[in-house]
Amino acid sequence: MQLSQEEADTLRMIEKYLTTPELVKLPPPVGTALYPVHYHREGHRMDNMKISTYHARINAHKISCRLLYNGNVMLVRVDTQDATPHTNPDKKTVIQPYQPHIHIYREGYGDKFAYPLPNVFQNVEDISSLFMDFLSYSRIINSNEIKVDIQGVLWNDSEI
Repeated sequence: MQLSQEEADTLRMIEKYLTTPELVKLPPPVGTALYPVHYHREGHRMDNMKISTYHARINAHKISCRLLYNGNVMLVRVDTQDATPHTNPDKKTVIQPYQPHIHIYREGYGDKFAYPLPNVFQNVEDISSLFMDFLSYSRIINSNEIKVDIQGVLWNDSEI
């Protein structure tokens, strides 16, 4: 599925909500987890986005967080500890191996363009911090309903 750049930018910038913040658990190494996201557009609730996290087993510092639209369109992806260097299609930006970076949807290229990670990402070595920073970057506005346990379990204030 191809999106126009305007549509992709709108979807990235629109305020979104984790649909069930009280049920979120971060994956252990060699795990992937999906978290439903909803937003409101033209007076309708839209449920066609998800946040995905991946935690590698061999290199426990390799983590990916993704904002997905319609199941497979990657609007944003943050990668840490990727052993593969990235050269963008325009050959202007090269991301070195193991350098944390971000992929942002670009019309005609999908998520092929990678950029150095913005300063909003404070601690990419910690999956909980990376996840919370990714929620903020992705404009998930109910992230304050989530608490992060040191074991990677999230819960809301009503369960404390």
